[in-house]
Amino acid sequence: MLDKFCVFAVLMMLYCFIGWFYESTVFSLCEQGKFMNRGYFIGPYCPIYGVGFFASEYLMGGITSTFKLVMVSAMVCTVIEYITSYVLEKLFDARYWDYYYYPLNINGRVSVPSSLFFGIAITFFIKVGHPFFLGQVYRIPPDIRMGMGIGFTILFLLDAGFTFISMCNLNRKCRELYDAWDGYVEDKLDVLNEKKGKLERFVVVRKGQEILVKAKNVNRKFLEMETRYLRRPGFKSVKYAALTEKIKLMYKPKYMRVEDEIWYEEPAVEAAAEEDHTEET
Repeated sequence: MLDKFCVFAVLMMLYCFIGWFYESTVFSLCEQGKFMNRGYFIGPYCPIYGVGFFASEYLMGGITSTFKLVMVSAMVCTVIEYITSYVLEKLFDARYWDYYYYPLNINGRVSVPSSLFFGIAITFFIKVGHPFFLGQVYRIPPDIRMGMGIGFTILFLLDAGFTFISMCNLNRKCRELYDAWDGYVEDKLDVLNEKKGKLERFVVVRKGQEILVKAKNVNRKFLEMETRYLRRPGFKSVKYAALTEKIKLMYKPKYMRVEDEIWYEEPAVEAAAEEDHTEET
């Protein structure tokens, strides 16, 4: 039993590290154009990736269809990601990811494209990656494997406790140490960012940047369609009339989000009404 737990702990840490590495390098280069420390722990790992993988693997026992594996994995990741985002925001008053610019997103916490990507990635690991890594872990001598599993578990629990105390500002000294370490990591990443021009030549980075730009453009069109549809004078609903009117009021100012800026354009009807009122006075 202890040996199985240690194997699980080693693999959990491995997948958490892979998630952190992907977020901090490939995804950061594609989205922000530079390396970024995307983890909120001291160590280089993102626990949500390990949890998402093992939750999907557990729930998909017996499923062999690739399509079903992708769909179930995507749904599991969607639920985990939404709950995690909500809890982190309530605890630390901060958002660690935002899918607002992605099409078909829910409150910016999850989106269909990202969930499908995670579903495909998990399916790949279930069919190819996990069997390989599991075999490699079992090749490690039992004593060393047990030491690694227990060591990773203790390290993670200490890190989680220290991070929670620091980010909730429960201890000033812990917060200072946390900020100092975060600044040190960012400085090291800035050194890598000076050489990132060489990495941008890779096809995966260029294609990733192109995909993100297209996704944001698609989402911008979705927003335009939503506002136009809801603002149509003939749009009525007998059953949900009151709710529809409230939604229309929410979308009353015609807006367009461009990157991180929002500008408002006064509706032509309201502008004309104000001009008539001015002439009357």
